[in-house]
Amino acid sequence: MIGRNIWSMVPIEECREVTGKEPVSIRWVDTNKGDDINPNYRSRLVAREVRQHWEQTIFAPTPPLEALRTILSLAATEIEGRNKPCRDKASPRRTQISIVDIKRAYFNAKTSDDDPVYVELPHEVGAAPGMCGLLRRHMYGTRRAAEGWQDEYSATLVSAGFLQGKASACVFTHPRRRIAVSVHGDDFTATGPKHQLDWFE
Repeated sequence: MIGRNIWSMVPIEECREVTGKEPVSIRWVDTNKGDDINPNYRSRLVAREVRQHWEQTIFAPTPPLEALRTILSLAATEIEGRNKPCRDKASPRRTQISIVDIKRAYFNAKTSDDDPVYVELPHEVGAAPGMCGLLRRHMYGTRRAAEGWQDEYSATLVSAGFLQGKASACVFTHPRRRIAVSVHGDDFTATGPKHQLDWFE
């Protein structure tokens, strides 16, 4: 069912009382991931929350291109003072590169009760008139979605033993497991021994 665990249905009147505004409008965005001969349409429900000029700008970090280059360089280069990469193709400890794409990434990040966001509900939900959705998870198109997702994956990686980079908040290392990872949106690019990357994935 659309929206399960993403929102709670509440009266629109609650939205007006809490925010002083109407619920954020939504729309379906269709993208053809294929081509004209072999179409492969994907649909995504997105919110249309626009920042007003008096509202604070929200920042979510993205890594510089050098972060990705560093991850690739660590996999390919022998650096003095670091563990030597394993080049034995048959070894479970061989050095590899892993690319992980998180599906529906923003929906993995919980919203804060301190900053509630209410959205219109799509017709497919079959909600009663006068109802809207109080978001429980971040949704594409809301102002705090990218920041919420960054907070979610950062906390998850740190709780798993990763150290967050100081020069770039989107780069993480796990010294004991010898993993380095760069995160760009919902794409994780990591390098390390194969058996440790299996654990990471």
